[in-house]
This record gives sequence, structure tokens and C-alpha cells, in this order.
Amino acid sequence: GPFKDDEEWELAKWLIHNVGHNAAEEFLKLPIIVQYAQPEFRTKQQLYDCINELLQGKGIHWHCHEFDCEGDLPDERDPSSKKMKTEHLEMWYRDPVEIVCELIGNPIFKEVMAYAPIQLFADAQGTEQVFNEMWTGEWWWRIQERLPPSVTIAPLIISSDKTQLSQFQGDKTAWPVYLTIGNISKDTHHELSSHATILLGYLPVPKFDCYTDKVWSAMKYCLFHQCMSIIMCSVAEAGNTGSPMVCADSLIRNVYPIFAVYIADYPEQCLISCCMENRCPICKVDPDHCGSHQPELFQKQDVMETLSYFKAKQNAIFPPFWLILPHSDIFVAFTPDLLHQLHKGVFKDHLVKWCTIIIRAVKVNNAFHMLSHPGLCHFKNGISHISQWTGTEHKEMEKVFLVLVVAHACNDVVMAVHGVIDFIYLASLQSHTSTTLGLLCEVLDRFHEHKHIFTELEAQSQGHFNIPKIHSMEHYEDLICLFGSADGYNTKAPECLHIDYAKDAYRATNRKDYIQHMTLWLQCQEAVDQFTKYLGWI
Repeated sequence: GPFKDDEEWELAKWLIHNVGHNAAEEFLKLPIIVQYAQPEFRTKQQLYDCINELLQGKGIHWHCHEFDCEGDLPDERDPSSKKMKTEHLEMWYRDPVEIVCELIGNPIFKEVMAYAPIQLFADAQGTEQVFNEMWTGEWWWRIQERLPPSVTIAPLIISSDKTQLSQFQGDKTAWPVYLTIGNISKDTHHELSSHATILLGYLPVPKFDCYTDKVWSAMKYCLFHQCMSIIMCSVAEAGNTGSPMVCADSLIRNVYPIFAVYIADYPEQCLISCCMENRCPICKVDPDHCGSHQPELFQKQDVMETLSYFKAKQNAIFPPFWLILPHSDIFVAFTPDLLHQLHKGVFKDHLVKWCTIIIRAVKVNNAFHMLSHPGLCHFKNGISHISQWTGTEHKEMEKVFLVLVVAHACNDVVMAVHGVIDFIYLASLQSHTSTTLGLLCEVLDRFHEHKHIFTELEAQSQGHFNIPKIHSMEHYEDLICLFGSADGYNTKAPECLHIDYAKDAYRATNRKDYIQHMTLWLQCQEAVDQFTKYLGWI
């Protein structure tokens, strides 16, 4: 590398990871550094030049796509020209095929990498199938059968989540999109330090002040799919023909990157699947009957017929980005979301609310206020006064909530709560079998059998259970069979990635043209991290 010894490298790494631009310049000019440490880099710019040498022209390059959105509102600055308002946008992104090549060829992942699907069984007779990693699911087998023999599939796992950058003033927002591959084990994905998930790009976050309210919503859909189509165009080609790649075990394989999973919250799932936000993005259930127990999966053709109808009426509808991706099906791509759908949604927002109405808030708070027990969280002020909920609090409540209900509620309430709690614990298993998936269906049936009690006792004031997050439980069994256990696809992961790839990156900029500066800062961070792992590997 460009550093004379280990000590100088450690100093450079510390400066890049922990010190801002201006502070780094001041640090390098301190007399004790100039006279005694005497690093090869004497200025901030020389430091970054050394870091750039680590890349040696390699790495995953950033691209910028600029475009103007012309609205339907007249430009007030020049009324005589009859021009419409426009908004200039930039999208920074990287080639997903290059990212796949980087991940599948990283020798650090050699021991946690799979190149073909397998079937696991828990018994000698082969009747108790096991589902945990992605390569144990049925989706990989189905796609493998469509492709030429001996090719390698790289299942693409995309995640995105809009996040706020500015804390107290301003309205700075970023929309990061992340990419990883299903060939790498889920435990490795969970380790943020492994860098098994790579930033794919930043989607533009427009103000849309050049559009009227009538077309604003449609333009939001169009812009998202237009941007994702640009980003994913290389996958459309490589998914049809394959791309030779050097893999982590040093063998060259013909790799087909196939879009498999999109991890997103409910509003974004609706945006991606081109459905309204009161509908299920996976199946065709009527919004007024989504509390029922009989889902019917969407097909691509259903959505395309709807889009063709609007196009015939001369409504500007941009084709969905997933339409160009071979062998993909967006309507099975939305994996279970344990955090938002179960812990926060079904349990905290609905079940706890209903039971609190039935039992009374005072009794619920008193029960949680009781003396603590080893291994259990003590809610010393009850639960009504907690302002900031996290997944940890939800899980601690779930450990004792059924006992509380048994002591204060009727049998139907107990059975309904028992069904939901059992469902959450079963869905959270890190490895499933045919038996556990059967139990998952049984406990869901139990909840639906007894849920009527909440409307009879007027705890569910709306009088129905047409709630998207409750309906989402209908799809858990099928999705786990397709892609492996649900813990590998939690939306908590992109939220954690925001710290490094969005918030810290933003703080390192001058707050002007911040997306471009964020990409440069991240490039330096990635160069340091990769070189560190390389030194550890050799």
C-alpha cells in the first residue's frame, strides 16, 4: 500500500473513520505530528490521495443520472412563455452487476457462500424438510430449473427506506437503496462489519412542487419506477445471458443475477407493486375483506392489464421496473417483516391496544409494574408512559403478555392472544421444518377463530379486521417455504445501515450538494474497510 508501515496505516485509518475534513487538516499540522510522527501525508488532500491509491482504479464506480421533471403547473417566473415548472433531479447509483461481482468474488465470504440450492431434511425418511438459508427454499429450485444446467444463480436482495438526515432544521432527506445476494449466509448479512450488503444508490427525493395535487401521486410512482429501471438495466441483460465471474473459491462461474427479494415497509411495498395503499401488495384480496382467511396471489398479467387500461385513457403510467427483469415475480418478492408487521404492528398497535381496552389501562400498567424477575424486563412505570418504542420493548412485553391476559380476560380473548403470541414466536424461528410451518398455520387459525371477541367487547371499534398488517400473516408460510426463515429479511437491517451510509455520510459533508459529497466520503470509507479486511485475510 501507499503507507510506509503499520503505524502510519493505523493513523490514516483512524483519521478517515473518526475525524472530519477540517479537523484532520488541523491535526496533521500539529507540531507533535509534524516533528515526531512525520507521516508521508502532511495535508488532508495528501491523506485522501493515499486512500485513493488503495483503489488503484478498481472498486465499484458511481454514476450520476440527471433529468428534469416537467410538471403541469405554469412557471410563474416567466408567465408569457407558457412554460411549465420543472424540477432538476440527480440520481447517484452503482451498477448492480458490479456489486454482485464484488460480493460473489470476495474471498472473505468463501466459507459462508453457496452456489446452488439444496434440500435439507430433519429425518432419515425425507419427510421433515428444513428451511433456513435462502438456498434451502423452493424459489431457488424453481428458477434453477428454468436456466441452462450448471449455471449459478445470484439471488438479488434489494432493500430501501427513506430516512431523514437533518435533525433540528432543514428538510434534508435521503432514499438509500441497498443490495446483497442470497448466496451469502444470513448471519453474515446481519453483521454490519462484514459489509455483505452494499449501497446500490440514492434515489432522488423531489419536492414535486411543479405538479398539481391531481397528478402528484401518479408522478411519485412513475419517478420511482423510472429510476429503478435505470439502475437495474444491467440486471435485465445479465439475467438473460449470464456473466462470467470469479467466485470466492477462485473458480469462474457463469452467474445469472436474478431479482428475488425486495425488503421494504408497507407503503413502499405498495409503491413498488403499483397498488393502492389500502391493498395487499402480494395478493388480490379485496381491501374490505382482507381480514378473511383466503388470500389469492397476484400475477404479473393482472397488474399489466390495469396499467394498459390507464395507458389507453392517456394517463402517463411508467412501466414498473420489475417488468424488464427476467425470471422475477414481484408478488412473491416481499418477504415477512417481523419488526413492523408483527412486533410493532399486530402485537403493539393492535393486540395490546384491544386488550388494554378490555382489561383497563390501570390493571395493565399495574401488572407490568410488579416486582421484576431475573431475565425479564421490568417496566417500573407500566407501559402507558413509554414514548419511544423499539423492537426490544415489544419482545419483552410478548414474554409476559399472555400471563397478564389469562388473569384478567375471558377465554376467547386468551385464545386469540395465545394464537398471535405463538405465531410471532414461530415466525421468528431461525430454522423451520414442515412441522413448524404446520403449527404456524394452526395458531393463525386459532386467532381467526376467536378474534370476534374483540368486536363483541367493542375493543376493535371499527368492527372489522381488514388491517394490512394482520392480513400479512396469511403469507408467512408460503414466503418462508420460498426464501427460508423470516429472520434473514428483517427491515431492521436497512435501518441500521442508514447510520453509516446516510446519517454519518451526511454529517461529513458541507450540507450543499450533499449526495455527491456523501458518495465521495463513502468511497474513502469503503477503501479503508476493504484494505483492512485484505490485510486480515493475508
